[in-house]
Amino acid sequence: MKRLFLALPLALAIVALPALAAFVFRVGDTVYVDGKRYSWEEWKKIRDNPELREPQPAAAAPVAGPRTATCVTAIYYDEFPSEDERFQCTAGLGALTREKIAEKGWKVDFVEKLQPPSDQPSQSPRGLPLYLYKLVISR
Repeated sequence: MKRLFLALPLALAIVALPALAAFVFRVGDTVYVDGKRYSWEEWKKIRDNPELREPQPAAAAPVAGPRTATCVTAIYYDEFPSEDERFQCTAGLGALTREKIAEKGWKVDFVEKLQPPSDQPSQSPRGLPLYLYKLVISR
């Protein structure tokens, strides 16, 4: 008899349908379910007929291809390049402006200033230091 009481809950757990978890909060005739507002009558219909429930949005599909890349200016600048300046990017992206980088779903994580080698001039004609600008980007 003792074994029957132990086996019965186990059998019910195996046979039971999977439960759907939802946060339900009722205030008077208004019911809030997972952040959505329903009347009590609407909620009873939805609760009793699971096909009426809205499907949950699927998780975003992972992006195919590389997740990180770097983009470097082709020449040295004494200030950050203008919007129309193209950066030479790795990961097969080619030469892109900052606007095109953003349109393709990339975001700039870090900007690094790279000093010129010793055989290159280190100052612009305006007397400002020159740098290559390197963008580290990711999806």
